[in-house]
Amino acid sequence: MAAEAAVVEELRGLRARVPQVGGALAATVDGLVLAEDIPPAQTGQQRPEAEPLAALTAAALGLAFRMNEATGRGAFRELLIHGELGYVATYAAGPAAVLTLLADDRINVGRLHLEGRRTAGRIGELVAEAQLSAPPHPTANASPPDGRPPPDRRRLPLERRRRGSPTPE
Repeated sequence: MAAEAAVVEELRGLRARVPQVGGALAATVDGLVLAEDIPPAQTGQQRPEAEPLAALTAAALGLAFRMNEATGRGAFRELLIHGELGYVATYAAGPAAVLTLLADDRINVGRLHLEGRRTAGRIGELVAEAQLSAPPHPTANASPPDGRPPPDRRRLPLERRRRGSPTPE
């Protein structure tokens, strides 16, 4: 993705502003890594790998969407997990991406949310700009040889299904 360098800079900037954030990952809602800033593990700690973390983020995102839907709480915004040693915070970064932050237990959670939300907004803008400027896929409207509809027509993304939006033409 053309915006990868800019997204990495956003992640690094967030970690510089909030030193208690020990790692940052931007991923697609499908669980593919867009960019990461996860430093090597410190003594006695394990460094999370980006790809499994992105996949887990997508799984948690699916549960969060369903929980919001089942309880009538509106569109997904963020998910916060507090463990013995710190926090995992996930923020919506537009309709196509998410930001996941790994933070120490001593972080000010209000500051985590403030910086996480701002950075997620900027990442969402960068991803949207990259999608708009990307050339269309040459076979985007062609049917595969097996006669099934193209992948983007088979299943609506969760956000559009929830809103009842029509299938793209």
